[in-house]
Amino acid sequence: MATVPLVPDHELIRPIGRGSSGQVWLARNALGSYRAVKIVQEQRFQHRRHFEREFNGILKFEPVSRLHDGLVDILQVGRNETAGYCYCVMELADDVVTGPTIHPLTYSPRTLEQDRARLERLPVAECVRLGTAIASALGFLHKHGLFHRDIKPANIIFVSGIPKLADIGLVTDTPEGRSMVGTEGFLAPEGSGTIRADIYALGKVLYEISTGKDRNEYPALPEMLGRPAETRDFLILNRIILKACRAKAWQRYQTAEEMMRTLLAFEFDKTVLRNQEHLGMLTKVLAVIGTLVALGVSGGAIWRLLWLILHRD
Repeated sequence: MATVPLVPDHELIRPIGRGSSGQVWLARNALGSYRAVKIVQEQRFQHRRHFEREFNGILKFEPVSRLHDGLVDILQVGRNETAGYCYCVMELADDVVTGPTIHPLTYSPRTLEQDRARLERLPVAECVRLGTAIASALGFLHKHGLFHRDIKPANIIFVSGIPKLADIGLVTDTPEGRSMVGTEGFLAPEGSGTIRADIYALGKVLYEISTGKDRNEYPALPEMLGRPAETRDFLILNRIILKACRAKAWQRYQTAEEMMRTLLAFEFDKTVLRNQEHLGMLTKVLAVIGTLVALGVSGGAIWRLLWLILHRD
């Protein structure tokens, strides 16, 4: 039987997650509160520098983790040099069934990946709210000179119903940027470790949860989009996704805050984006109207056409 790692003031109950660099355990602290503890084993890495990179990512993230609601709180960090591992104690995700109520024997952490698997496609309004929250967290991280480098649905957890960026082992700062670490399909063409690479990954997250498709199917859309109003909103959201996921980095949103503001405009004042859409359509329609006038079509018919375009549902 494998030896249970030792973490000061915590009882490790059982593993609840596994990744390439280690395990996440359900734990209980001295006060009886449940926590998530990530154990990173040095022996899992081919080179020690990769183990140090993981540990340094945690250290860089820890000071800012508790300053934004969209970042998972890091509560304790340490190393066991003798046993060859480091650890970080984090706030625990909600249970996928019971929410904040934790039953140790049946606990399963709620992630955005699980929501996506269960629901296939999330409603557009929910996608916009999630995207706004994560873009806000990303903007805060970037302002502190840090980049996540592994944004994906499995790394977005829910704590008391609030979405948070988690699994921060690949967090880095500017000098270590532009690497090729991350998850295939969410990794930008130019690599990770920049603002626009994180934006690209968030765009792919929104693509998956809004379409129900795998990120490698991008930019394919679902065959059935639902009611006309839902379809209209989905297509506007898809425009935001397309900009976030441009192959050329300079064509994406400049900052996470810019993407967040666009999502906020959609969430709280959809007419802003719809009017932008209408302006773009009008540019194309003007030439058609000129042709109709030349053909002698009545002015009433032309303005009826304009009204239908501007008020379509």
